[in-house]
Amino acid sequence: MPTLVAVLTLVALLKLSQVELPRWHLAFWFGLLVGLALMGAMPRLQALANGVGSFLAAWLYFALLERTDNYEDKPLHWLILIGGFVLLIASRFYIDIRVYGISL
Repeated sequence: MPTLVAVLTLVALLKLSQVELPRWHLAFWFGLLVGLALMGAMPRLQALANGVGSFLAAWLYFALLERTDNYEDKPLHWLILIGGFVLLIASRFYIDIRVYGISL
């Protein structure tokens, strides 16, 4: 479930990133929603740490996207866009596997 929350939140925030919002706002909402989704499945301190880690990872992701959003860096921009999305969601999926015992 937290992976689904993370995917839907990140897709919505990528759409919102086209509006002139500060990048830390977008990262804050991602970290908050991921932390809340994990709150019932693990101890509060671990869920809080995962929320903070998600915030920092999303902030770096959005900052890198903003810095490479020009004509010269288009291949790097697309690599960060797709690769960063996959890495953020894969880290959430790894937590799902560890916490909920989901096997592949």
